[in-house]
Amino acid sequence: MKTMLLVTKRKSVQEMYQAELEKVFGGRLRILPCVHPDDGMDFSSESGIAQADIVLITNPYSFPWARRQMRPDAQIINLNFSFAREKLEALKRFPVGTEALACFNFYSSAHQAVYALYEAGVTNLNLYVHYPGNPNLKGKHVDLAIISGVTDDIPPDIPQIFDMGPRKISLTTLLDIAVKANILDDELQRSIARYSEAIATPDSYLSYFYDISSATALQLKAIMECIDYGILIYDQQGDIISFNQSFTGFLGGSVDLYNTGLRDLPWESELSQVLFTGEEFRNRLFTLRGSGRSVSVSKERINKGDPRKSLYILLIKDVTEITALEASLRRQIAKRGHVARYTFSDIKGSSPAYLRCIRKAERIAQIDKPTLIIGESGTGKELFAQSIHNASARSRFPFVAMNCAAIPASLLESELFGYDEGAFTGARRGGKEGLFQLAQKGSIFLDEIGELSLPTQAKLLRVLEEKEVMKVGSGTVTGVDVRILAATNRDLEALVEKGEFRLDLYYRLNTLIINVPPLREHRSDIPVLIREFLRQERLPDCQFDPDVWDFLLHYEWKGNIRELRNCVEYMANIAGGHVTSEHLPDYILQRYAAAHAAPTPQPVRQAPELELSPGDRDAACLILRLLRRHPAGRRAILDGLEAEGLPITEYHLRSLLGQLEEQGCIAVGRGRSGCSLTRDGERLLAALQKAP
Repeated sequence: MKTMLLVTKRKSVQEMYQAELEKVFGGRLRILPCVHPDDGMDFSSESGIAQADIVLITNPYSFPWARRQMRPDAQIINLNFSFAREKLEALKRFPVGTEALACFNFYSSAHQAVYALYEAGVTNLNLYVHYPGNPNLKGKHVDLAIISGVTDDIPPDIPQIFDMGPRKISLTTLLDIAVKANILDDELQRSIARYSEAIATPDSYLSYFYDISSATALQLKAIMECIDYGILIYDQQGDIISFNQSFTGFLGGSVDLYNTGLRDLPWESELSQVLFTGEEFRNRLFTLRGSGRSVSVSKERINKGDPRKSLYILLIKDVTEITALEASLRRQIAKRGHVARYTFSDIKGSSPAYLRCIRKAERIAQIDKPTLIIGESGTGKELFAQSIHNASARSRFPFVAMNCAAIPASLLESELFGYDEGAFTGARRGGKEGLFQLAQKGSIFLDEIGELSLPTQAKLLRVLEEKEVMKVGSGTVTGVDVRILAATNRDLEALVEKGEFRLDLYYRLNTLIINVPPLREHRSDIPVLIREFLRQERLPDCQFDPDVWDFLLHYEWKGNIRELRNCVEYMANIAGGHVTSEHLPDYILQRYAAAHAAPTPQPVRQAPELELSPGDRDAACLILRLLRRHPAGRRAILDGLEAEGLPITEYHLRSLLGQLEEQGCIAVGRGRSGCSLTRDGERLLAALQKAP
């Protein structure tokens, strides 16, 4: 914390100013008092002047004495004072031409008071400074004596005395202290603004952050001319305060800004809508229709601590060339197919399971780490990958996709990592960049990653660990900054157990996992998907026979959304406007016919019988009811039993599921497919529910 020495001529003045300074700078500056009598004596060693960073003096005659003992790098500030705003307003109500005399204990204080009052707008008084032998007062009748607190000498026979009350520290002095002490921040701005609300300030002050002195204005103008942005400073009324030549060039150079208000300038409508509001923004892109130029515009209030008036700075930069270059690069990338076209808004579905998956993917998109997307074939894994890329911080950079199962293993490595000239027979002259280099700063999507060979997996692990690639036939490595999005419809954990997938790569990829549910687990989305596919085929009014519609909703769709889409496109284009069963694809039509064929009488099968205790009968009944809703794994079944108030151990559950499978009541699937209910299970459930 810096130290400031407050130097006054009287103890009462020192106490008055120190209280004011503590209001504003308390806790930010160490303020030491020093009373320096006007007797020509040097400052005492106890005053602290030798340690002070700033010396604040109230009388200019103290300056020579203070400079002798200050540190060479210390700074002197001369304190200027003001008065309470309410006192100033009272003075303004006196009749114009009132003769007034400023009576203060020191000539310098009286002289400063006169200037402060005139500057603050007290132009109705004829002000004079009181000192012995003032020739301006010979033969003059004085109507009013102006004092500030206790004054030693007031001429006799003045009919009225007006006390301005305790003096206040001026706004310029407070700012000078804050700047030289290097402590000006948002909180101090607010503190200074609160203090200034109660004091008189010059009428010409637009903001205490914009000093209109000639020297400061000249310095500001010189700085502004060195910047290639167009700069304009204006207030809340639209009055222009300052600008640079780049700004006049932006307007065509034909407008006289010195005699023009902001609203009179030839703004295009898109810009004018934001200039005359209190909204602040940075680097917003606008396209000017008249000239076709692209400009980056920033607008910010630069006196946020002043509640009375607003002062804004406007920055405008022509970015037409940059925008054109970026558009050209984007077109080149698009021609190479390295663009993600889909976003999360393109993923249709509102079922709880699907929405949970989408929300999870949206969160993961913001995390710049490798992501593994797991799902059956046709569930839309690449759609999720593209959406993740477009919602991430890498969205402006390439999205490179490759199906690892579609390229022969002998070529896969050179496609991923590139190759040098002469690396192998038939290699392109000059070599070739790999997909990782093409995806620099962006994302690479490796579909069917479970098909990679073990040597290629080892190289991929190096990319993940070291963020560098080595071209085939090259001895040097190249750094890459790429996010890897991988997808598979295989059980990677099972592949690891078989030795077909590296364990270290598996654990490096499964940091962030998204499980895309198969269509059978969110059947309620089938109508939404059908209507969306019809819209894309420009046949939104296509109608379906009720039987066909019902069949589509309950069909198994082993190919998931891809199969559904292909089916809808086929039916809609074949049928034209109304879909019946004859418009179904042949392989689906066979299943439709089988489902609607007259049932062959079958002997009535009795429900399987299990020897179960009463408690196990209740548990078995509840398990079958859970599986009737949808297939589930052991963990989901345990959670369901606990939610229904019938918790059992995992060992006990395994035993019950074994008995049910042995009787043909349930089918136990592989991997994540879980357990499902059979027809015998339906019969057993009906029997258990009827039992007393």
